[in-house]
Amino acid sequence: MPRLLIVDDDDDLRQWVSIVLKNKGYDIRETGESENVVRQILTGDIDLALIDYNLPGHNGLSLLRDIREKHITTPVVILTSDASQGVAVECFRNGAADFIAKPIDPDYLAIIVARALETQANTLKNMAYRALGYVQHKSDCAHNEDSSACTCGLSDVIEDIQQF
Repeated sequence: MPRLLIVDDDDDLRQWVSIVLKNKGYDIRETGESENVVRQILTGDIDLALIDYNLPGHNGLSLLRDIREKHITTPVVILTSDASQGVAVECFRNGAADFIAKPIDPDYLAIIVARALETQANTLKNMAYRALGYVQHKSDCAHNEDSSACTCGLSDVIEDIQQF
């Protein structure tokens, strides 16, 4: 079950988004403050972050920049009341997976979250496939003599990646 982090200072909106996404089967974490968000994402425990564009103190865009500067690839969807083209371009230029204008349509929210998670999964799968080109069976692996018999576990890893 994917874990999502919702960062919005509007308690009612944050709780509503949380309920909508919990009903879609997501594990939800939420906060009303921008502090510790980067650290929380760095733990690797978050699969996608939904961040309000207008957070007090540390706005969503600067938070997104902090996340990308640390080379964190977790998808970030920006929630904003300002759906202007300029804001959209600014979000995408800084590495947002997408952005959603408020008021939020629950069906559209679910589609955007699912699409961002699917894109991330495909990216990770492609990276794993590329890395496999540099991986070899251990020298004492039975695969080296019989390509159908792997004793080092690499064939299991390849199968796991294919089923991802």
